[in-house]
Amino acid sequence: MLMEDELKGLVDSEVAVIMNDGFAYRGKLTQCEGDVIILENIYEANNQEIEWVESKNSEDDKTKTKGYLPWRKVTLPQVIIRLPMVLRIWPWAPEQK
Repeated sequence: MLMEDELKGLVDSEVAVIMNDGFAYRGKLTQCEGDVIILENIYEANNQEIEWVESKNSEDDKTKTKGYLPWRKVTLPQVIIRLPMVLRIWPWAPEQK
């Protein structure tokens, strides 16, 4: 399974997981097996709260649009996520506003 192979390469890395219910989770991917992943050191956000920011590139005058989520710390030690409920998974590489 392609997704499972890719996820195994991300174990012990920070990832952002976008769910099909409108929520997002960010945390350290500690395990992946079959259709389940486990994140620790978790933050969550509601995709409805995204803040869109436009900026112009001074070199080519093109406009870029970026979205920022207000992440909230989750106090539970881990979250178990079933992959059928996931829309996207990205390695976490934050940028400054």
